[in-house]
Amino acid sequence: MNSIESLKAEVTKLKIELSSLWPRPGTGSRLRRFVLQACLAAWGLALLAAPAGAAPPSGKLLVAATIVPLGDFCQKIGGDLVQVQVLIPPGASPHVFEPAPSVMARASQARVFVYIGAGLEPWAAKLLRSRGNSGQVVVEAAQGLQLLRETCHHGCEQPGAKPAASHRETEAAPERHLGGNPHIWLDPVLVQDICRKIAGALIQADPDHRARYEANLKEYLAALEALHQEIQQHARAWTLRDFVSFHPSFSYFARRYNLHEAGVIEEAPGREPTPRQLQNLVTAVRRSGIRVVFAEPQFNPRMAEVIAQEAGVKVLMLDPIGGPPPYGSDYLKLMRYNLAALDEALR
Repeated sequence: MNSIESLKAEVTKLKIELSSLWPRPGTGSRLRRFVLQACLAAWGLALLAAPAGAAPPSGKLLVAATIVPLGDFCQKIGGDLVQVQVLIPPGASPHVFEPAPSVMARASQARVFVYIGAGLEPWAAKLLRSRGNSGQVVVEAAQGLQLLRETCHHGCEQPGAKPAASHRETEAAPERHLGGNPHIWLDPVLVQDICRKIAGALIQADPDHRARYEANLKEYLAALEALHQEIQQHARAWTLRDFVSFHPSFSYFARRYNLHEAGVIEEAPGREPTPRQLQNLVTAVRRSGIRVVFAEPQFNPRMAEVIAQEAGVKVLMLDPIGGPPPYGSDYLKLMRYNLAALDEALR
């Protein structure tokens, strides 16, 4: 095992050891922040360990993906033919992440670059613009999909859907995220479309292995369809349809499974609710018979705890990104973790 692989093994060991300290939702927010910072520091060390120009193992296709779920899709479809680097570390919010130059270098050197788009990673547009016609195969997951508009839950008008722009339009309008919800990967049906795009990109970059990529894609699409059917079966048993989330990350999931997002704590990343908005959320929780307020591990749960305490309900976690135990980087495990939390809240 080389020094880089040894370091990665140490990072994994550290994350497992720290997982035993990971507090339950609604408790130990100071300890939780310490654990999160330690994991992020270890991840950053692993990213910086290899030189920016380090080549992947012989014969492997180097793929860069911005977030953990995209990285998992690339790995499942690419199998042992690819080396996948996830650029945004687990536990970090992609909304506010600013990559170091070394991370940008890795993204530039990848043969295939996969990102969500729709303004989720504004730095990706700058990277693509600077690369020009580099021959890199780019997948913008949101391109061509009908995006939900970000909805104001505190008395604002709800607009309709709007198609996603291409990455060129996103470059010209980095505020695009304000007009469209980018959290498309939390709908397992939309993920099937994303995975088809990824498979097409891998085949374009490595046409000699088309048959293996297509076989891996077929197998993973079947797993995604099984997940979708499982969630549908659970959703039929839910007696409540309303929920309050930390930010509008589960809007596509809600649309797919006939749920109603009665409110969100942060309408935009880093924008804490006003006292009036907090009271509106408490009122919505009480009026709808909601039993749980959802927080997210990438953000401080303080506001969720305040609302839950005032409304007399509890706090549970929904994780839109993945990374920490018990699901790690596995998208299917992440979604089943979220499904268990929704079962507890909505049955």
